[in-house]
Amino acid sequence: MATLTAQEMPLYKVFSDDYLFTIPPVQRPYSWTTDQAGELLDDLLQFIDHHGITEKNIGMMQEPYFLGSIVLVKREKPDSEVLDGQQRLITLTILLAVLRDFLGGEYASNIEAMILQKGNKILNKADMYRLHLRKIDNDFFKQHIQVQGSTSSLTAETPCKTDSQKAIRDNALFFAERLADLDEETVKILPGVIATLCYLVVVSTPNFDSAFRIFTVLNDRGLDLMMSDIFKAKVIGDIDDALQDSYTQKWEDVEVSLGRERFNKLFDHIRMIIQMRKGSANYKDEYNEIFSKIRGRQFVDDILLPYGEIYQKIIDYRSHFGNQPELMKTLSLLNRIDNVDWIPPAMYYLRHYHNHRLLEFLNRLEILAGTGMVLRKNFNWRMSRYSQILREMEKGSDVFSPESAMEVTLEDKREVLKKLQGDVFTELKDTAKRYILLKLDSLLTNGQPYYDHSVITVEHVLPQNPNKDSEWKKQFDNPEDYVHKLGNLVLLTRSKNSQARNYDFTKKKTSYFQSSKGVSSFALTTQILQESEWTPAVLLKRQAKLIQLLKDAWKLDVVD
Repeated sequence: MATLTAQEMPLYKVFSDDYLFTIPPVQRPYSWTTDQAGELLDDLLQFIDHHGITEKNIGMMQEPYFLGSIVLVKREKPDSEVLDGQQRLITLTILLAVLRDFLGGEYASNIEAMILQKGNKILNKADMYRLHLRKIDNDFFKQHIQVQGSTSSLTAETPCKTDSQKAIRDNALFFAERLADLDEETVKILPGVIATLCYLVVVSTPNFDSAFRIFTVLNDRGLDLMMSDIFKAKVIGDIDDALQDSYTQKWEDVEVSLGRERFNKLFDHIRMIIQMRKGSANYKDEYNEIFSKIRGRQFVDDILLPYGEIYQKIIDYRSHFGNQPELMKTLSLLNRIDNVDWIPPAMYYLRHYHNHRLLEFLNRLEILAGTGMVLRKNFNWRMSRYSQILREMEKGSDVFSPESAMEVTLEDKREVLKKLQGDVFTELKDTAKRYILLKLDSLLTNGQPYYDHSVITVEHVLPQNPNKDSEWKKQFDNPEDYVHKLGNLVLLTRSKNSQARNYDFTKKKTSYFQSSKGVSSFALTTQILQESEWTPAVLLKRQAKLIQLLKDAWKLDVVD
């Protein structure tokens, strides 16, 4: 049994020569935003105000302010690895550094003692900062926070290489701005309150496994840790000590390139690729099973790195496939699907088949994903179908054959045609009808359409509620039979006022469907601008053409 100690101590003892904190490779990046930093400062200010604390009475205060606990791997030496609590330790160091540079003078030298451990020339000991971050962020933290006077030079334009560095910068600027708004006496009392009245429970054990068990229990109880951080602890912890730094760097390179949220999502896709089945509710158990079969170095080299790069290509397809317009067109449509369950098969294909028949594969995948969205196929259906596709590829089966799980069934093809011929606007979800119209627009466009508009709306040509004395009532005896049909729908890059939607056709074309330059952003809408009138015959003719385009593209080769 590892010896475990837990001590309640004020921060001036935590930030003392008894501890030299390092953030080990298994830890997650610093991620506190100005919201969490603001809550910490507000709580401290409320504590000061509630107890009427001043520089004269601070030494008589009996009630401390409790900051929670930290978990350390620590032996007899001051060297202490932080397994839990880095968010608080970093944020407190930032606040102390800002106070040091804001107050200056004697205050600065006293606060500096909590940030820097002074060296001793006689004992041949150099100055050492009390907190060392992950390797990727440590130089930034030292240069812009720990060095005396450095926080005064920070600006919103100070360059940052990682999300953590941005959080450090933003929190320092936030603290500086808040301190400038406080009265002088409050600012002067704040360092003393932090040093002497703020307490942490320091839990330490000399054994990493013991500390990690504590860390895991704490995080299972709700601390804001992403599952990828837990996996990192397992993977890096499984690697020889001599190689941990280099593999931590590999891990963090992928994390930085994708960003925290997308990096965490990558693990959903990796799990599906490895296990080729629907996951259980216990995500951690799923990865415990995976890690029982795959060692740390193998996971990083053979899974995380290649699939991280492929995932980046799929979601940032314009940067990677800019010279392949048809491929970009297909990927832009796949990224319009209202779920991401199609991504693991795409990742697997790119990993094992590279560019061989890639466009053909993605086109088939887009047909399956698109028709599935139109038919509102549920999560269980998608997991079952995509896992079948993954197993086919693993076995080397022909995913291009009519027998493949990639093929849309005859029954589903009939149902899709029925949906397309019905009231598309009211019967389909917003994401599905917008996707269908974007698909049609891409089929009508020779080059690569770019849909970067912040708003894309689906609009009616024949309005939903035409005025009684309008031209629409003269052209359409029963407008309700036509209004929500596919042939009556167009795409716009903005939403205009409801009055404009009811204009007669000629006025609606010029004031609603086209820009000031007389064009539309969509080929689908440009078709309407070329029509001189809008009648049931024109609408039905367009309806037939659009459905035929989708029948050809989606291979809906069934008898209507």
